Amino acid sequence: MGKSSSDEWPTMVKSVVVDVLDLGIEPGELADDLSLYSSTLKMDSMTLLHLLVTFESEFGFEIDDEDVMNASLDTVRSLVDLVVDVAGRNQGAVAAGPANDSLGA
Repeated sequence: MGKSSSDEWPTMVKSVVVDVLDLGIEPGELADDLSLYSSTLKMDSMTLLHLLVTFESEFGFEIDDEDVMNASLDTVRSLVDLVVDVAGRNQGAVAAGPANDSLGA
């Protein structure tokens, strides 16, 4: 995917959510204020864990348990904010973008 600016992270995070949850929609159709626990996403603890592991794999950094516990994960935006925050604290992660191009944006 090459260089990514910080404003591309929401789309990249939403792409992972759409893919992992097999939603059959475009990432841009996923509203920022949509509850993670809505009938659309049907998030549970195992799904959240799967998403977090996928973020780590796709983006090349680790999301600490403490970060997850301190985050108020209730909407799509809160999930994006968590990933952007963690990425910003990792060496060049935001500037470099994802670890691979498997999302095919």
